[in-house]
Amino acid sequence: MNWDWDKLQEQKRRQGPQPPDFGRLGDDFKRLVDIKNRLPGGPKIIALAVALLWLASGIYIVEPDETGVVQRFGAYAYTTGPGPHYHLPYPIETVQTPKVSQVRRIEVGFRTLGGREGQGQQYRDVPEESLMLTGDENIVDVQFIVQYQINDPVKYLFRLDRPDETLKSAAEAAMREVIGNDKIDSALTDGKVNIQAATMTLLQQMMDRYDSGIDVVAVQ
Repeated sequence: MNWDWDKLQEQKRRQGPQPPDFGRLGDDFKRLVDIKNRLPGGPKIIALAVALLWLASGIYIVEPDETGVVQRFGAYAYTTGPGPHYHLPYPIETVQTPKVSQVRRIEVGFRTLGGREGQGQQYRDVPEESLMLTGDENIVDVQFIVQYQINDPVKYLFRLDRPDETLKSAAEAAMREVIGNDKIDSALTDGKVNIQAATMTLLQQMMDRYDSGIDVVAVQ
């Protein structure tokens, strides 16, 4: 018998996704149960296999740029360094592995929409964040990024509910305060470097007061 493969594929596409054959699934399940019952000690073997898989689920690896933070019943328990480790399986213990050496960034006053850096990247203005009032009562459009690292993963994960959002809000507030103490001519010309440095200092002070576990690397 000759099969017209193209026609069969076209017919399958027209029919669309088919619902599962519950009758067949039921038959397969019955066969598995029958095999289990025929094996000597079948239920015990299956229970042992499930238990071993559950225990093995606690194995994890911390990469060189990460720190393992283990929680026991939702509360912080201990940290682990790079390498293979083991924690008690879920739901007793869980682990998070934040990248502590990664330099992260947040954007204030704009958002990057896509594309590679320097190759057709597109941006969206966020005027409710970027429009600020100077000390001589002029409005300037300030768009900037904040680069930061995690210096204490435990504080970063547990001190603040949303550390990145908190950092962004604090960065905007710090910049508004610095801009509000400066004049428009300075903000638009040679005063930018001083504004960035003052904002970075003020922002770090704010994050330290929050005990956030964050180091501000740069404001640009």
